[in-house]
Amino acid sequence: MPSKKLTPEKLMQHLENHDIQFEGPIPPRKWPDRYAPLFQVIRKIWAIRYDEYIKRTDIEQKTVHRQRRRVRAIISKTAKFRRNIGSLEETWRDSAEKIVAEVFDEEAICCNCGNEVREAEYKAYPFYKKEKEALELKYDQRRPCTCLYPNQSVIRVDDDGDDEQGEAIFQSAIGHEVSHDPEDNLDSSRIPMKPDRVFGLSSTAKVRSVVDGCLMTLVHRPIKSDDMLYPFLVIEAKREINAPGFRAIEAQTAFPIRRFLRIQEDLRVSCERKLDPLVWFFAYRGDEWRLYAAINDGGTSRIFHLWLGIVESEDGALQLLQIADFIWTWARNVYRPQIRRCLASLPNFYERSPTLENRNILSPPERPRSPSQSPESEFLTSVIEENSGEIAEYEPIEEAEEYDHLGLQDASSHSFLRWALCRDLSKSWALNSSIRHSDIIMFSFRVFEVPDTGANLTGLGSLFGDNQSAQATILDLRDLAKGNPPAFVLKRGDIPQIEKSWTGTRGRSSYEPSIKNYDEGVRALFFFRSSCQPNDWQLKREMYCILWSPAAAETFRNRFYTNVELNFGESGFQLTTVAEIMKSFQKLRCLSGKHSVACALQCTSLILQPPQDLFQDAEGFHWCTPLEGGIPIPVITRLSSLFNLPPGGMVQLRQYQSNSLLQVLPDEQIYFNPLRALQVGNNFGQIEAIMAIKPDFWPNECPRFCLFIFVDHDFDNEGRLRILLHDTIRARKFLAVRGHNVQDKPSWSADDEKTLQDWRDYFSEENMLKG
Repeated sequence: MPSKKLTPEKLMQHLENHDIQFEGPIPPRKWPDRYAPLFQVIRKIWAIRYDEYIKRTDIEQKTVHRQRRRVRAIISKTAKFRRNIGSLEETWRDSAEKIVAEVFDEEAICCNCGNEVREAEYKAYPFYKKEKEALELKYDQRRPCTCLYPNQSVIRVDDDGDDEQGEAIFQSAIGHEVSHDPEDNLDSSRIPMKPDRVFGLSSTAKVRSVVDGCLMTLVHRPIKSDDMLYPFLVIEAKREINAPGFRAIEAQTAFPIRRFLRIQEDLRVSCERKLDPLVWFFAYRGDEWRLYAAINDGGTSRIFHLWLGIVESEDGALQLLQIADFIWTWARNVYRPQIRRCLASLPNFYERSPTLENRNILSPPERPRSPSQSPESEFLTSVIEENSGEIAEYEPIEEAEEYDHLGLQDASSHSFLRWALCRDLSKSWALNSSIRHSDIIMFSFRVFEVPDTGANLTGLGSLFGDNQSAQATILDLRDLAKGNPPAFVLKRGDIPQIEKSWTGTRGRSSYEPSIKNYDEGVRALFFFRSSCQPNDWQLKREMYCILWSPAAAETFRNRFYTNVELNFGESGFQLTTVAEIMKSFQKLRCLSGKHSVACALQCTSLILQPPQDLFQDAEGFHWCTPLEGGIPIPVITRLSSLFNLPPGGMVQLRQYQSNSLLQVLPDEQIYFNPLRALQVGNNFGQIEAIMAIKPDFWPNECPRFCLFIFVDHDFDNEGRLRILLHDTIRARKFLAVRGHNVQDKPSWSADDEKTLQDWRDYFSEENMLKG
């Protein structure tokens, strides 16, 4: 009678025939670029040491205590099993695995205050730039729960438009069978398809309605007898004694992992949305755990070994918990929103358009075997275009970006960025040091449309934290409506062109999709702010645009019974040309070196003023300080807050933002002399670098010190950076950040001196770049 069990040799042959590759612990330089940032976080976690972690003061002590409690729980349980050599697989699963699984069942948001019950120490980000920027904004807006007794009921809800309170967003399945891919014809192959535990997305009410009404033949639920959607994490356990090795565990779980990857890939191909298929995999024997990450590379499933640890040790248990927390935050903030956007973009029975009635959309998509686009993919593009009104809330497919403006180039992948967060967590000084270049800048263009109805104007005040700020800001808008300072007359269709001239991209602007009448006259106030991001020292140049429509002017006229003369037509004021605006922007784009850093550290604000004489040439457009332009700094601060207001209730806010990380090249730097108002960098003298000190009111996660480099050539050189660091510390070339309303003088301690000394000493060693 033939054996019912598949032999190891036969199973390995199946893996080879179906292009499943276990890559092993390959070095980071061989990681795929799109996934390297995620993998690098795991590598950082691997360097954590428990004794150093519990002494850290840069994170919430509540978080430290929580991790210590969980570590003790794991070690206590594994110690008991250690004394029982014959412990079974099920016994081990009741130890560390149970605590790891609880991460995906814990509440995320407090039902009392609506804030975060817990925050992952390592945040996950999507690969795509615009999604990353949007998520960074969400992270910044989230606040920790401070309730004395956090909610006991579970509300696992994220803030990407999902309001399913009371429904868990993740679920698990234990010992359930996974279906084979019908194309593989492996139902009778006896290949193992029952992983011990699988985590995926819950079939919540909203998602279920989208999935059940989907007109595409896609597999959303690959686990038999379970309604789990799109699994993303697999756990496979084996007992410690007389059990197969990790190679056997890998082979046993390979086909379920491949199945989960392929349904993600099918969804990505069908909707042509931003999704990078990824499945995490924990394998363990006794107290030894390993983490893998599986990706789809063309037709090949590649599985990378990223971490191993002994959870009976404090270091290993802490690392395991940190990794589980990171996978949780990735699943919540990156993976789940991407899956939901993909599902929402598919043609749906409940929102079917008549144009779909005679379409053959029931055949499954053909998986890509070559770079060419399949006919099904072309058809889906046309379906999405025809139904663009139904899915307008989702981002359009990002076009290729070009930076062809004189002297600017894309810096999103610049090699120098590796110095910004060079974190060897085994070194005490690593979390408090950063190196940035003066000419690598995050350019941002932001638009705020003044409310054009009485209801929206009333609702605007409700979005502020206090009534006093709301009233002051609305009165500021009223004064702007009176023409103080004067604004520019533009056509609404000019704004996207101006936006792209600042951010340097030819892709679709963030504002363009909202335009209904390109020829409508609007008034625009432009003001500029330069600063450092308070979480990582990244230099920022933000251009703000406040737009008044004729309807908005009429709303303010009726509300305040005041004379609002905005002159939206060409009569009464010469229509501003886009070229004049963009030329004035050039003077700020070209700032470099010490002027760039000085403006950011002093939080410089400027206002664009039109010429006072209608017969002046374009040079009449000039930048001035807020006081010179008749606007006090507190007003600028309040106006800036309009661009960060969260949507609430029935208030319809119209806010838009686009960002580009660009490098100002030497040719651009000499094209214009720095503006008189921006020549504060002259106070630095003839220096090539300066050390900035973090103010005490910045977040703890931000490094204490940042070395800003001014030289414009050969700056990405370890030897030269070593010299600049040593010279800057020795000469005490230090400068503090200056807040808009804070006269801050950072405190100084012996620990700061030791940090600088250790940083300088270690930087001269050859292992600075390792990791």
